[in-house]
Amino acid sequence: MTSRRLAAGFSLIELMVALVLGLLVTGAAFAILQSNQATYRSNEGLNRIQENARIAFELMSRDIRAAGGSACSRYSEIMGANAEAAQFSGSPIQGDATSLRVFSGDDTAYRVESTTSSSVTLDDEELDTASDAFSVGNLIMLCNSSRTHVVAATGVTGMTVSFDGLPDYPVTDAALLPSVVLARFRDVQWFVQENGRGGSSLYMSRFGGAAEEVIDGVQDIDFGYRQRGQANYADTPGDDVVAVRINMTLQGADVDGRDLTRQVSNIVSLRGRTL
Repeated sequence: MTSRRLAAGFSLIELMVALVLGLLVTGAAFAILQSNQATYRSNEGLNRIQENARIAFELMSRDIRAAGGSACSRYSEIMGANAEAAQFSGSPIQGDATSLRVFSGDDTAYRVESTTSSSVTLDDEELDTASDAFSVGNLIMLCNSSRTHVVAATGVTGMTVSFDGLPDYPVTDAALLPSVVLARFRDVQWFVQENGRGGSSLYMSRFGGAAEEVIDGVQDIDFGYRQRGQANYADTPGDDVVAVRINMTLQGADVDGRDLTRQVSNIVSLRGRTL
C-alpha cells in the first residue's frame, strides 16, 4: 500500500490547475512588460521632444539676442550705404509669423594691431593666421566705439584682411586703434518646411543660401514681435522690436498608434535694444 502511494503522480485536475495558474502568471508578466515598454517609449519620445525644443530655442535665441548688435558699442555710428549696413542699423529683425531673419555681428571679434583705409592686420596672439576666421567674400564688420562699417573681404593673407577702401573711417589715429575690432557679419533666417521624409523640420539659411536642417520633428512655428512701448505681439516686425515670442509644435515617435505632440513657447529679448 505504501509503495503505491509513493508511486502516485499528479492528478489531471491538479495539472490543469497548475497550468492555468502558470498561464495567469505568464500573462500578468507579459502585460507588465508591455506596459513598461510603452512607458519607456513615451518617456523617450517626451525626452526627445524636450531636448529638441531646448536646442532649437538655444540656437534661435542666440541669434535674436544679437540682432542689431556687435562687439562694439551700440552707439557706434553705422557708416556706408550698402544694403547690409542698412539692414543691420534699421531692420535687424525681419520676417513674419512663419519666418524670422536676423542681422548682427558675430559674437567673436578679433583685436586689430594695425590698419590702413583698405586693410587691417590682426593681433597674432588671437589667431595663427587670419584665414582661420575669415575668407575672401566674407561680409565683415570693422568697428570701434564711434563708427561701424560692413564690408566684404577682398583678400586674406597672413594676418591681414583686405577690403575696398574706407576713406572716412578714422582708424589711422593711434588713439583710436586699441578699440578697433573685426568680426564676421551674420545673416540668418529660421523657418519650418517639409524634410522629404514624410515630416517637417526646423531649418536655417545663411545669407539667403540653401536651407540647412537643424531639428527634426518640428511641425509648426509661429513668431510674434513686440515693439518698444507695446504690450502685445504682432505677426510682423516693426522698426523697433525689443522682444520675439516663439511658439513651436513638435512631434515625437508614435506611442500605441498615437502621435506624441507637444507645444512649447519661449520669449527672447534683443540684447542690443534693451540694454
